[in-house]
Amino acid sequence: MKNRGSRTSISSGFAALALFAALLVAGPAAPPARAQSDDAKGALNATQILALQKKFQDAGITPDMPVLSALVADNATFIHDSGLLQTKAEFINAITSGKMKAISYKMKESKVVFFKGGAIVLAVDDLTVAPSRTLHLRISTVWLRKLDGWQIILNQSTSLAPESKPGDAR
Repeated sequence: MKNRGSRTSISSGFAALALFAALLVAGPAAPPARAQSDDAKGALNATQILALQKKFQDAGITPDMPVLSALVADNATFIHDSGLLQTKAEFINAITSGKMKAISYKMKESKVVFFKGGAIVLAVDDLTVAPSRTLHLRISTVWLRKLDGWQIILNQSTSLAPESKPGDAR
């Protein structure tokens, strides 16, 4: 009988090694405080990137198709906590049709990591969806700087255990 725990450990180790190798091949990262400026829109700082993230999340709640369409690259991929994989068109259609109905979100523990040509927003989101279920998620959103502005090329969420409240037994 195989030990599934060791398979997960090996898979995790391999994934970490692959990420390290990719970063090594990619070369040194851009300065941590600001993305490099080599296009018409220029560099943004962490506060500005987080403002873009908020604009994207607000447009998902409204829903605002023109804003979503402008902020999401045509070749973007969305990976949900359920494992569902969506293209830009599928994601926007799910939101604008009401199939995926976000009511509110609270982003916390946010951090921006810059790389040459883009930035990654890492955060914890409490996302309330219809009818009234709150998802506690760790999100990663990859923003790519393009000549006509910044766009999302990847958005991934992973479910976290619900936050414990004072007095909850562990």
